[in-house]
Amino acid sequence: MNAAQRPAPSASTLPQQSSAQPLRLAADVHQSYSRSYSRTSSDSATVEKAELEKVELEEASATAKAPTAYRPKRQLHKGARRALAFESSVKLTVNLLLTIVATTTIAKLVPYYQSQQQRLSTLQESVSSAEQANAELREQFDRNFDPTQAGQIMQEQSGLGYPNQKAVVWTEPLSND
Repeated sequence: MNAAQRPAPSASTLPQQSSAQPLRLAADVHQSYSRSYSRTSSDSATVEKAELEKVELEEASATAKAPTAYRPKRQLHKGARRALAFESSVKLTVNLLLTIVATTTIAKLVPYYQSQQQRLSTLQESVSSAEQANAELREQFDRNFDPTQAGQIMQEQSGLGYPNQKAVVWTEPLSND
């Protein structure tokens, strides 16, 4: 069906337009296309682009002003809403319980950690004192099993000396009052 054979639309079916822009029918569009093809080839390309842009602008303005059918926003059923609400509340409850469990566990672990740190520091102090005692004993061991110092060690431990050795005893001088 070409533009000439189409029935003219009634005023009630046409979109409302301002009086400054008259409604352009399909026949007018067809005539503008036929005029643009009759021009020269160099001239016709630019004129054809201009005509197409004009037609597209007019069609866009006509469709923008045309009344659209009412399409209500799709809404979920009550059961679906309840299911989403239930799911969200279950998630919140589970996360809240996990948070409470984690918090109480950490609260119980902090004093245990502190007591372990105290025990560790006590053990480190005892290890360092044991290492010092071990170092002293090692020195004595080396001295006790040294053959050159055997005589001196026997004299220290027994209190006996050589027969030609005299004991020297230090005393405080008498005061002259």
